[in-house]
Amino acid sequence: MALHKDTNPDDPCGCGSGLNYGECHKPIFDAPSNERVAVAQRIYAADWNTNATNYRAQGIYRRLADQLAGCGVDAGVLDIGCGRGHGLEALRSVLPQQAWFIGVDENANCLDGAAELLGVGPSPGNIRRMSYTELPSSLHLARYADSAIVDQRPLTLVQSDLLMRDEKFEQLLDSVEPFDAVTLWFSGVHKARSATELARYFEIAGDADHRELVEDRTLGIACKRLRVGGWLHLVVRVAANDMEAVAHATAKTYAEWLQGAPLAMETFYAIPYSEPNDGIRVRSPDTTVNTLPSYAISMLIRRTG
Repeated sequence: MALHKDTNPDDPCGCGSGLNYGECHKPIFDAPSNERVAVAQRIYAADWNTNATNYRAQGIYRRLADQLAGCGVDAGVLDIGCGRGHGLEALRSVLPQQAWFIGVDENANCLDGAAELLGVGPSPGNIRRMSYTELPSSLHLARYADSAIVDQRPLTLVQSDLLMRDEKFEQLLDSVEPFDAVTLWFSGVHKARSATELARYFEIAGDADHRELVEDRTLGIACKRLRVGGWLHLVVRVAANDMEAVAHATAKTYAEWLQGAPLAMETFYAIPYSEPNDGIRVRSPDTTVNTLPSYAISMLIRRTG
């Protein structure tokens, strides 16, 4: 990505977001280099709170939770990329009392917000368990703390990066029974992801590459951790005029993605909604895309064997 610290703030940002540099990557590049990931995570957590609060007000989270409840989910739910906890809040409100949840996110600032929203007493060893070191290459290398993750059921919040091997998180998942549902709603990432060693290793060139990697990892977790008959619930955002054509293409893409996996697409919904004027939007350098209607594509995928 063509990003430069001395870019004019009014010029388009080189990351391809469709935003000007001044409202996109400039605050991160203005930070000391060893603090850029932390600054980006704080900005993302604040911006995503705007989105999530807006979606909650429109009833999007409740609608998604109702869809999953309608599938008979009544026990364990693993919420991947749980963000500020709005999805978990909706799921807790509609699932039976015996349901239990694990929420995982790479961003500790998001998890702090989730703990506050959900009224839980988080274990600092669960949430603040990742640190970053700046390498001579100026890329940032993440490491996990060596302490065990505390199971705090009925609701456990954990900081973990799905793209990094995490033995302690795997041990937690090994210690619980298979999940009724694995959810990935509105995947996103902070703007300093490109400054990490992981981005170099996986050759992540943009948000789409990152989303595909997270979805692939989520698919692997669903194949391993879901009970037979359990559900993978995937929700992505799109902007389109011809929703029927986009829905058809999206369904085809994800049906191909599931080939060879013991999972089958059961239901597919396109839910219209409005993006907030600020926060994190579905954007493109093509300004016409930014004016298109927004839809949440909700896919319910059942574990078949």
